[in-house]
Amino acid sequence: MFHRDIRQASPLCPANRLCKIGREHRDHRRRCATAQRSATSPRLVPVRHATAFRRTSACLTVFALGALSACAASPEAASGTSVAADGTLTVTIDMKDMRFHPAVVDVEPGTRVVVTVRNSDGMPHDLFFDDAQSTDLLSRDESATIDLGVLDETLEGWCTVSGHRAAGMTLTLKVA
Repeated sequence: MFHRDIRQASPLCPANRLCKIGREHRDHRRRCATAQRSATSPRLVPVRHATAFRRTSACLTVFALGALSACAASPEAASGTSVAADGTLTVTIDMKDMRFHPAVVDVEPGTRVVVTVRNSDGMPHDLFFDDAQSTDLLSRDESATIDLGVLDETLEGWCTVSGHRAAGMTLTLKVA
């Protein structure tokens, strides 16, 4: 019922095209099976069978590759961190869509941490930590850097704009 609603609502939907190809393949297989069961008729193998099968396989392959590339390109996967020879961890944080990207950064105990934040959102944001270190309110495409010093315990940061922390705009520097 759900798929039927999608096909009726959007005939150009990729899912609709895959369903149509699948139905064509199923119908073709039924026609071939019926022809094979008939003792009086010779075995009929339509040329469309190979084309439909190739088309279905190609569509499923493209769909699977698209799904895998979407998973690999998730914003949480690329943290933008680098460790210098002196043991300083430089973290680049992007502020957009009421979130810090990445929202959690793993830090080795005793590591000096420098955080650079960049606002990629249309509304102003800032970053405030428990130990009173913070950035100014940043407009779109502005950035700021905070040197947090050596971290020995987990540090929590958030945006101080009203409602943003409650909406989940928090950053955790997790010392493990």
